[in-house]
Amino acid sequence: MFSVFRWGRSLRPVSITATVCAVVAVGSAALIPGSVATAAPAVTVYPGMEIRHTEIADGKAVTTRCTVGLTGSIGTAQYAVTAGHCYHQGIVTDKVGNPIGFFEHHRPDEGLKFGFGLIRLYEGIGAAASMGRFGLSTVDMKPQLGQEICKIGATTSWTCGSITEANEEWLYATNALGAEAGDSGAVVYRQTADGHAAFVGILVAYDDAQGRSAVVEPAALLFEQIDRYGPTRDDHFVWYRV
Repeated sequence: MFSVFRWGRSLRPVSITATVCAVVAVGSAALIPGSVATAAPAVTVYPGMEIRHTEIADGKAVTTRCTVGLTGSIGTAQYAVTAGHCYHQGIVTDKVGNPIGFFEHHRPDEGLKFGFGLIRLYEGIGAAASMGRFGLSTVDMKPQLGQEICKIGATTSWTCGSITEANEEWLYATNALGAEAGDSGAVVYRQTADGHAAFVGILVAYDDAQGRSAVVEPAALLFEQIDRYGPTRDDHFVWYRV
């Protein structure tokens, strides 16, 4: 199921656009994880990882799937970052049900002004910048038109496209980048000369009116919003790198 809403753009007519957060209904309320103070230390959270939140709706457990875009810390607390529309109160788990933390702060999406969801990780949960064979080593604060970018999403996995529009509030990319239910919050990056990746932003939506173009929240805006609307202004968000 998609969360669908209308938004207007200064140079284009109002169009229907869908966010890419997946909702899956499951049969038993017993699948809701209980409240926990800590979680198994074997779990490590990383960019591109699938995350889930489960709640009761009409007597059934309904699970929402999204993707981690970035990990980091604020003060002594560790966090995972995802899209603003992924936010729900309560426990967040990995795809097999291991509790990893809870949504502590968020900034909702408002039209083409995108927010963030900030998951505070439990004590004992690991956090990494590695995505397997490579990891995030730097940030691209000024992505360019035509630049190739890639993403890792919970649903469509690893795909690449190119930037077709770029400004301070959003990036548009060709539909080859991929955006389906569950990919919300996915890490978007470009390859770097050192064999690793530069963080470009997080996947937040696709635009049906533009051939299902993928929509990305840029890194600069994401960091600015976390520092402004996150848990404290005393400590800045420090993103993890390899």
